Amino acid sequence: MALAGHGAPSARKIAGASVDWPATLRARQNRPLAPEHLRWRQPERPSRSQHLFLLDCSASMVESGAFAQAKGLLLQWLRWAYLQRESVALLCFGAAQVRWLLEPTRAPRWNADLIEPLTGGGGTPLASALQAAWDMAARYPQQPSCLWVISDFRSPDVLQLKQQPAPAAAQIWVDCEAPSGGAQRRFDGAERLAKAWPGSLRLPLEISAR
Repeated sequence: MALAGHGAPSARKIAGASVDWPATLRARQNRPLAPEHLRWRQPERPSRSQHLFLLDCSASMVESGAFAQAKGLLLQWLRWAYLQRESVALLCFGAAQVRWLLEPTRAPRWNADLIEPLTGGGGTPLASALQAAWDMAARYPQQPSCLWVISDFRSPDVLQLKQQPAPAAAQIWVDCEAPSGGAQRRFDGAERLAKAWPGSLRLPLEISAR
């Protein structure tokens, strides 16, 4: 579309910007298009998020087979984060221990040598893991943080946690609890937390792994 008037537009194009045509046409109304009618759209800067992955390495995860599935899912997510140039961190919790396997950094290209050797056992220190993740997120206030908690949530900590106010960081509960059967009853820890903290999301492992 040619501009009427003086040939090349006199309005200086903003570096990286593009013409906002709806706004430009509203400014033009019924007049011939002129440089002073141009409206520019600033380029949107991608909002980089920080993804904190919390992997439950407890005995119940190992015995149900969910631990192996969770490691495969985690590898897929880390690969996605690498392609999206996102920041990631990985915390493992089990056997009354909480440790950062990977502190916040640009997602590595290769992660198999980090994830595949992981083993599990012991209890589920869920409250300690979440507190460590919240503390880590608070160290990076300039980045929106999202916690991906991959667990069967079979921990008494759930009863304590759901009484607390909802945390500021986004929570995604990846529910690895095996379907109830026999004498064992479902604890539904992920669902309890999702109900207690409405801003969070419960995601069943079988859906996540597709």
